[in-house]
Amino acid sequence: MGLVGFSGKYAIKGDLLNRSPIVSSFPYYYQVHLNKFCNQKCIMCLPSGKHPRDEMPLDKFVAFFDQIKPYAERLTLIGGETLLYRWIDEVLDLLAQHPIAVTIVSNATALTEENVATASVPASTRSEMLNRRATRSATSKFMGPTCFDRVIAQIRRFSEMARAQANVNLIMHYVVMRENLGDVLPFIDLAKQMHPYRVEFHPVAHVFEWNVDNGTNWQFRGWEQSCQSFKAEYNDT
Repeated sequence: MGLVGFSGKYAIKGDLLNRSPIVSSFPYYYQVHLNKFCNQKCIMCLPSGKHPRDEMPLDKFVAFFDQIKPYAERLTLIGGETLLYRWIDEVLDLLAQHPIAVTIVSNATALTEENVATASVPASTRSEMLNRRATRSATSKFMGPTCFDRVIAQIRRFSEMARAQANVNLIMHYVVMRENLGDVLPFIDLAKQMHPYRVEFHPVAHVFEWNVDNGTNWQFRGWEQSCQSFKAEYNDT
């Protein structure tokens, strides 16, 4: 990373500290949606499963990265399901040539031997796989009954590769709602087996008016599941 990017980070932090309404440098952390298609119909995301097929052309990503690379320290790749982006290998190969921390957000259903290896390759980056996973009982409701064992096996494979490389980390991401609040501690026990870099907990808070079904025979009522409706219980947990 060049001096401009390094200086920019601390300039922005100074602006935040001083509560300046205008920042004096370019951002140093970026997120980019590579595609919108996903292979799941998670209850708290798009339960109909009717995901758009839009994706960013590779040349557009390259042009975008050319603009931000003097300033970027971190870049998060988001979908849809990021690993289903048709040029994900080319994107990771490009990013590997630059000292930038890369996070790949994935539901882990599309992990294979090949792309696990690809996601672990970049030598000059710190690559992180962020996956959204719960326990078996919760997964069967949120995503369907067939995902859990396959995904856990794939996460274990990625975890083993990550532990062998100092610049690759696994982050496990737990989406909290009333239905899975009681599974938080079992999830931590499961996560320990994967040796994650960290575990993140994110409350469901944007679906208060939803009343939907994703084909798992569970009627998801957002006002019951959103964490605003059980703040004390959530905080106690």
